[in-house]
Amino acid sequence: KRPVTSQLMLHITLVAVLACMMASTTEENGVLTDEEWVERQKNQGAKSTLDLPNDDDDDNAPWQILYWPAMDATGKISAGAGRGEYLRVMFEEAGVPYENVSNDIVDFFWTKATDEGVQPYPVLSPPAIRKGTFLLCQTAVCAKHLGMLFGMYPEKLVDQSHADQIVTTVHEYIAEGRMAFHPVKNSMSYHDQVEESKPYIEAFKKERLPRYMSIMERFLKTNNKDKDSVFFVGDSITYVDLQVMVMLQVTKSQWPDVWENPSLEMPLLKAFLERMESRPRIKAYLESERKFPFAGDSLM
Repeated sequence: KRPVTSQLMLHITLVAVLACMMASTTEENGVLTDEEWVERQKNQGAKSTLDLPNDDDDDNAPWQILYWPAMDATGKISAGAGRGEYLRVMFEEAGVPYENVSNDIVDFFWTKATDEGVQPYPVLSPPAIRKGTFLLCQTAVCAKHLGMLFGMYPEKLVDQSHADQIVTTVHEYIAEGRMAFHPVKNSMSYHDQVEESKPYIEAFKKERLPRYMSIMERFLKTNNKDKDSVFFVGDSITYVDLQVMVMLQVTKSQWPDVWENPSLEMPLLKAFLERMESRPRIKAYLESERKFPFAGDSLM
């Protein structure tokens, strides 16, 4: 048997220690009650990350998102929407069915990762996307791959480079914001370093968040200068728009006071978010039980 290291134990307990309090609400607020969340988690937890494809035909295999459980066993928010949300919206906008798979996630990515047949191609950590034997991780790379598959990737090289620049900036923002919640140790739960994180979170909100929002506003303004387009790259939706949408959603959810602060001038971004959330498939997704709540910390 393999020895259980302290680092591994941190990974194993990550789902539990990420839990935060969530008041019971009703469907009127677009959020399920605790009881409904528990029931839904049971229904979605049937498949395991360790389930190997039975069919050699990858084309007929279902798409899966391998990620931490959104809820814990008591119905409280655990990982929440997390980084997996950046991939869910790709499938939702494209109208492509997918499955959220969370069971045995520590085994798949850590304790049994090197066992024969578990990972057809090496992946470091969740989220990952899987279709049969095809396996891919790194959120921005997965989103780009899906964008190319689903016709949401620019055709021109210059536009492709600009698209990748913006998406890299999105995930840089999320990574930097998350670090503000984990100043003592990256792999330690936020709930074990709450006091230490307070000055870092305030500094991020005051100094870094406005910087990132400013460049996003400029990206949008530059692409839409002297034309009717309302997208970040080109004249139609790309994977960039969906990545920025989730970035803005989680920022608004994490810090509503900052989002509503008039000193943070981002009229184009706010209008953009409203338009994106009004798109038929996105609107239907946001109002459905497929939508997980955000975790409430770490910009997740």
